[in-house]
Parts: sequence; C-alpha cells; structure tokens
Amino acid sequence: MHPGPRVLRRTVLLAALAGGWLDASATGGGPRYGRAPPAGVGGPIELIDQFGAPFTLRRVDGLPVLLFFGFTRCGSTCPAALGTAREVLHGLDAAAHAAVVFVTLDPLSDPPEALRSHLGAIDSRIIGLTGSPSQIERTAERYGVGLRQGAGAIEHSSAWYLLDGAARVRRVYAHTTPAVHLLADIRRLQSLEG
Repeated sequence: MHPGPRVLRRTVLLAALAGGWLDASATGGGPRYGRAPPAGVGGPIELIDQFGAPFTLRRVDGLPVLLFFGFTRCGSTCPAALGTAREVLHGLDAAAHAAVVFVTLDPLSDPPEALRSHLGAIDSRIIGLTGSPSQIERTAERYGVGLRQGAGAIEHSSAWYLLDGAARVRRVYAHTTPAVHLLADIRRLQSLEG
C-alpha cells in the first residue's frame, strides 16, 4: 500500500531534519543555516492568540516569522526552543523586526490564558496560538509536524520554520539551532526583501 501525501510530507520533513544544518548549497545573501523546506510545507494559519483574538499570518505581513510547534507542559525541547526565542527577540536591533510564533499542539490543555501566562513569563512578545483540536491538527499537517499522542504524552517533531514577509517557509531548522544563527538568517532574509 502506498503512503498518502500526509505521511510522505512528514517523512520528507523528518528526513530533512535529520541532515546537517549548515546548508553549503545556499547562495547569495539569503539564509544559510538550516535547510530548504520540503515541497508543500507551509500555508495559512487561522487560530486564536493568547488574548483570545483571531490570528492569521496577515497580522505579521511583511515581517520574517520564526514559527515553532510545541506545548506548555513539554519537558525538554519546548523549553529550550522558547529560551532560544527569548534570545532571538533580545538580539533583534531597532532595524530588525521579526515575529516569533508558538503554536500549541495540546489545545485542550493550552487555552489562551494558559499560553498567555506561560509565554508572558518567557517574553511577552512571543505570539502564542491555540484553537480547536481539528484546527491545530490541520495547521500542524500543513507544516509537516510529526505528532503522536498516547498514554497522556505528546511526542512531536521539533523544528523552527523561518517564514518570509509573504508568509512562505524559507528555511527549516533543528530546535537546537543557536539563536545567533537564527538571527543571522533573519537579517539575511530582511536584506533580500528590503
């Protein structure tokens, strides 16, 4: 039996994430860390933010966006990624504007108020998003997020996605990518779009 597009997209993304993280094939002044995304990864995000307001990528139109999928009760990768998010936001200078977006994969445990409290303790500039379980599943699928739930635990792939000002995924990074590399690629992307 041939796997469907959903399985293939996740398999391709996970295979890409297993590779090296400095892309020697990157040319010109564009992003050079991480990897180019697999074909078809990305798309609309229609959720609600940590203040209960509707969110689409139009809100951050024109800005580079660092996007991460996780959940507030995550014990390992998400705290590290959110620490990196704080470093990125603190490292942006006045000329470098970008948005950092955190999408929960556990919407039943992460309603807006839980996201607001959790992310506010890290950096209030992080945009937290939640929605119905089906909305979250559709959004995670668009971005090729590997997700498995069982026995009260959530296992998920952990990657950063760098979106350009037109909301296209330009790079995918391991969650362990240093903030200095993410910042460098944000600046490179801005110089191309500026």
